[in-house]
Amino acid sequence: MKIYTLTNDYLFKKVFSNKKFLKHLLFNFFDIKVDNIEYLNTYLIKSNRDGKVGIVDLLLNVDDEIVILELQNIDRHNFKERLLFYSSSVIANHCLKIGDNYNNLRGIKVYTIINYELFKYNIKNKVRLKVQNKIFTKKLEYKIFDLTKAYKSEKKTRYSELVNLFKINDLEKLEKIIKSQLNLEILEEIRNYNRNSEEYKKMEDIEMLMMNETEHYEDAYIDGFNIGNSQGIKQGISKGKNERNIEIAKKMIENNVEIAFISEITGLTKEQIVSL
Repeated sequence: MKIYTLTNDYLFKKVFSNKKFLKHLLFNFFDIKVDNIEYLNTYLIKSNRDGKVGIVDLLLNVDDEIVILELQNIDRHNFKERLLFYSSSVIANHCLKIGDNYNNLRGIKVYTIINYELFKYNIKNKVRLKVQNKIFTKKLEYKIFDLTKAYKSEKKTRYSELVNLFKINDLEKLEKIIKSQLNLEILEEIRNYNRNSEEYKKMEDIEMLMMNETEHYEDAYIDGFNIGNSQGIKQGISKGKNERNIEIAKKMIENNVEIAFISEITGLTKEQIVSL
């Protein structure tokens, strides 16, 4: 049986729904000391029928700032655009009340853990909107923690043990190398979810979806080039992804999986799932 680590999207969200563990993650990966955390609805509400729906991994109110926390395992070639969409949607829905002065706009932070190479050098990367090398606004900030660089680093840091909980799937080995009590508690959570057959099935579904998406992107680009233009590439990607997600949704329906969870996994709307 495969052992799932924190790189599994479902397990990641389950473990870090614990505020103690989440504070530990934010401090170690993003240098943020947190007092108060409130978990918000992760569904990004669309403002009209034709709007796009999004689902973030965790949406938080952290010391009166809105924080999006995302885990990204696969390079989907739309990373920048997706983060911009998520942050814009959250700003519209959470950062200013009707009738408020724009001076009251709340800050928003987007914290992302990526498991593929995006930047050349840094483990921790900070991105802000700039004009001629001057920060345009401090209200919006992206922080990106690169697991692939952390895996390769031999330097002992305060986040090293936590990185191992993402990287190593040998639980006995982890137990020997981890010293921190809090990281040992997280390890026990990982162990418990892997033991629980129902939870394991959900993690397995996530893993299968990720594997199929990797295959899909390779196939989609080939299909696109056969069509012979950039629009064809986009059509190939969109068609392949939608068909695969429908197949996954049907299998999950057959196993009586809840509609909300199917929607979270596949990105299909509740209406689409009901129609299936």
